[in-house]
Amino acid sequence: MKKLVIVLGLGVLISCGGNDKKESKKTEPAAEKVEEVMEEVEEVLEEKEVVEITVAALGESMAEIAFEPKALSVPANSRVKLTFENKSSAEGMLHNFVLVELGSSAEIAAAGIKAGIDNNFVPNDERVFTNTTMSKMGETLTIEFDAPGKGSYHYICTYPGHTNMIGRLNVE
Repeated sequence: MKKLVIVLGLGVLISCGGNDKKESKKTEPAAEKVEEVMEEVEEVLEEKEVVEITVAALGESMAEIAFEPKALSVPANSRVKLTFENKSSAEGMLHNFVLVELGSSAEIAAAGIKAGIDNNFVPNDERVFTNTTMSKMGETLTIEFDAPGKGSYHYICTYPGHTNMIGRLNVE
């Protein structure tokens, strides 16, 4: 993506420069546009702050399963490095981490069942911002993603029957 922005910025620079016969009134707006594009390129090139967070899936029975912590906060415009730990040891306690639009958890979980195990019980839905694969008992997974826009989001486990596994991510 960064390379594409740089190439586009350079293309604008090349297409806007070079013809000495143009009047200065015509080149002035082009020079301003070049300056705007270069500022955008610089913004893209700036590295985002990387925020490391850890979420654990706990519990040995359906009554005990939960995320820890139940709430997290990250800065807007940050890159999130999420470590997801499945701390369950009971047979069949598979879990995932699915970041979704606030209020869409039940619908996403239901659609996840239809999506099936081959899709890690995660539906193809624009309300899903990111997810891990399904983790086995004792397994740790790491993913990276750009924080969504400012606001609140839910993180859920979409494994069938795990509807009480829900947490809240606040992007500030």
